[in-house]
Amino acid sequence: MMQNIVGLVIVICSLLFAVSAAVMAWRLKQRLDQATVEVQMAKFRWEERRKAYQEVITLLEDAITATSKNRDYQFDELFNQLSPKLHLQASEKVNSNFVEVCLLLENWAALKHDVERKQHELAQNPDRHTELNIILTRERRELSDAYQNFQQKFHELGALMRKELS
Repeated sequence: MMQNIVGLVIVICSLLFAVSAAVMAWRLKQRLDQATVEVQMAKFRWEERRKAYQEVITLLEDAITATSKNRDYQFDELFNQLSPKLHLQASEKVNSNFVEVCLLLENWAALKHDVERKQHELAQNPDRHTELNIILTRERRELSDAYQNFQQKFHELGALMRKELS
């Protein structure tokens, strides 16, 4: 009788260990699956952020090229197209820098347009040459300062984006 009880206790203990090992293996598998999903989601978010940042730089460079070549550019469309993407993908710092860069780009484009208009006016009114030349010189200085300020902030935005992606 004692042998049967000892055998029964061994069988019950073996079953308990087997069940607990199976439960532990199942929980470890769940944790591994969850960690895998989290890694995949982080990788997906990083890739989406990278794409958004790449699009920002590309479209801003297109706007710079258009402005440099005196072509019209729809800055509102640029901002409206990129703002929602960045709002979802980027940090608050990148978002605020992007807004600042867009405003500086618009300012530079407006000043560039003003200088070109003054140059045209100077060509049309040679009798006001001295007066317009003084105004033109001041506006060119403002244009140069605006461009330098824009370029600095644009490079800071790019550096910030690269830092976030590294």
